[in-house]
Amino acid sequence: MFSSLNPIPSLPEYTGPYKVATTEFEIPISEIQSSSTVPDSQISTVKFRLFYPTSPDSTSKQSVYWLPNPQNKWVEAYASFMGAGSTFSTLLSHLPSLLNYITIPAIKDAPLLPPETSPWPVCIFSHGLGGNYNTYSSIVGSLASCGVVCIAPEHRDGSAPVSFIRNAEGKIVATIPYQKHSHSPSTEVLNARNDQLRIRLWELELIYMVIQSMNDGKQFTNYAEDVQSYINLKNQVNLQPGKVTWAGHSFGAATQTQFVKSIFYHQHLPTNNEDAAGWNWTPLYQTTSNSDLVKQITAQSPVALLDLWTMPLRSETTKWLWERPMPCYARDHWLNTDNKNSTPNTIAIMSAEFHNWTEMLNRTRALLSKSPVEAIALFKNKQSGKEGSRAASIQERKAQEASKLPSKLIPELSKQEPTSQCSSAGSSPDSSRDPSPARSTESLDPSDVSPASSQSSLPLPEYQHETSASTETSSTSAIEPHLYLIPQSAHLSQSDFGPLFPSLVKYVMKAIEPEKTLELNVRAIAAVMKGRDLPVKTLVKAEEDHILNGDDLAKEPRWVRLPLVDA
Repeated sequence: MFSSLNPIPSLPEYTGPYKVATTEFEIPISEIQSSSTVPDSQISTVKFRLFYPTSPDSTSKQSVYWLPNPQNKWVEAYASFMGAGSTFSTLLSHLPSLLNYITIPAIKDAPLLPPETSPWPVCIFSHGLGGNYNTYSSIVGSLASCGVVCIAPEHRDGSAPVSFIRNAEGKIVATIPYQKHSHSPSTEVLNARNDQLRIRLWELELIYMVIQSMNDGKQFTNYAEDVQSYINLKNQVNLQPGKVTWAGHSFGAATQTQFVKSIFYHQHLPTNNEDAAGWNWTPLYQTTSNSDLVKQITAQSPVALLDLWTMPLRSETTKWLWERPMPCYARDHWLNTDNKNSTPNTIAIMSAEFHNWTEMLNRTRALLSKSPVEAIALFKNKQSGKEGSRAASIQERKAQEASKLPSKLIPELSKQEPTSQCSSAGSSPDSSRDPSPARSTESLDPSDVSPASSQSSLPLPEYQHETSASTETSSTSAIEPHLYLIPQSAHLSQSDFGPLFPSLVKYVMKAIEPEKTLELNVRAIAAVMKGRDLPVKTLVKAEEDHILNGDDLAKEPRWVRLPLVDA
């Protein structure tokens, strides 16, 4: 009774078999071995939160607050992010806020539970615009309750509402504010997104190097505030080639896409404009051939993309990488000779909000296809055909209406509707098919199709990808990514904002059951990891969860498999 009357928003408890602990890290980059160039000199640390299984009897006297410190600055930042003016945002930050009391249902700084048999699987989850290292605690915490060590970075690229950099004394020495950019993919905007991606990709490399070093027994200085104990990861996590899971939401999904492609194709990146079909090719991230990440990211690496935001990947300077297929198409096929019965290692999950955004749906399907160039051309041609049909219908209707009107009114009728789009009176040409102004920015324009699109196919480059620690058998078969839709869900449903503000997603975004939406996302990611023979427990009562294949797919009305191309 009390919980239902409690005005403080709350996050759902994790339902996996393991109790969950969490700890914060802020590590000086001077202690991290990396050959990459620092993209921003003011970023002196890398920051992330760790979620992991802990002992059933672990306790803590301190709560883990969802809103980081200093909380008043975060309230101000979120108010500004939501569109409030600076004066009002500052005023809100000095008023009592219920956000301050929201807690993450995990034990603070408790010891890592020793793995039962093999080391714990690892998942690195990248946040989207307006997120931070706590924003996806429901997803990564639930995965941790299933036996996964999850790392949630806080990116310092200006995509978080705000981010603070501390020194050895714990004092804030730099503040990274939110960077507001248009959603229209102009050259200026895409260059700004490229700058953000450079930082994000660099941070992912540093975080992986930290986890690898900690697994080898190294300890780092931790600038994070009020950490009670140091978490020992020595020999506790599985970093075998192709075993780390790369996941993200929205801009985070775009980040992981760019990251795994950049590393997987590192030996084949263009060296000049001629190799890049005449574009001004500028790689956002490059790794050395002897990098441990080159061994880690393989065609078998698990990848989970939630509401992939494709716009940041559209720059002319990185189009060469966009046109390469996801690494899974080069995957050795070892599970089953029948592809239909094999678990995919790359999945994308769309909310209804993103699915209804036609251009975003088509770009996501194209990115996941074996030939993104051909897929984009296909969708563009179909769209042009539909627009042509709509224009013909409009002209036919006008002719019918004109035949019933006095001749003096005919010229006026021809001025009332544009012939290029079917729109209602008083609306812009795009409003009838896409009510959101931002959504018109993902148009399938002719410039999206490169000279290579005239070819019958865009094959993978010839290469030998080393997986020395892998025992999988070789095969020419490949398993394509799976794309799923969760009907009646919103973009925010794939983050903590869904269960924290259910009325917002229900009445404003017409989404239902935010906790069920999160559960489906977690189950799918866990199934991908299990398909890689990682010992991940399930959230369902059954020992096996066949959400990606089999009977469980039909049992879930809010879980729909989408084709990558139309039949």
